[in-house]
Amino acid sequence: MNHHHRSSASWGVRAAWLAAFLLTTLLFSLGLTCAVPLIAFGAICALRQSRAQALLFTATLWLATEVIGFTLLRFPIGLAAFGWGALVGAALLAATAAASAVARRVPGAAGITVTYLSAFGLYEGLLWGVSRAIGGASGAFTAGILTQVFVLNGVTFAALVLVGALTAGRTVRGPVAAGAQRRTA
Repeated sequence: MNHHHRSSASWGVRAAWLAAFLLTTLLFSLGLTCAVPLIAFGAICALRQSRAQALLFTATLWLATEVIGFTLLRFPIGLAAFGWGALVGAALLAATAAASAVARRVPGAAGITVTYLSAFGLYEGLLWGVSRAIGGASGAFTAGILTQVFVLNGVTFAALVLVGALTAGRTVRGPVAAGAQRRTA
């Protein structure tokens, strides 16, 4: 985003999106116990914001899930839990950065789709790779579980794309194309 676009109005919009994402994170955490669509959030941030802003938003959301998990959901306190939490955060940031790069290079509806698919693939691939390397929970990567994660995040991502288009008063293609012109690294 160019510096001259960073008005108080755009700050207000970003703050509203962050507040909505944080509320959604809380509701998903409490309602579905850890089924927060973080991949969708990272991918939509990659479409709508600069890379730095997308990473900051995504890190904030990841941190919120960790705080909710260790306080309200009473995750076990231990090195393994903290390690997996950090791994999830690192994978999420890598997926958001990759999605941001894709979003700037692939325009239109194809860019929307490829942005989500790249975020999902990298995130799950990193977690699976580390899990395999350390002999971890490979049962978390069954076809059924991956399908559920893909659908939850995909539906959430599609809804966020639609909300972004409607709140911008444009077609679904409009805000993505306009956002691609304003985004910077």
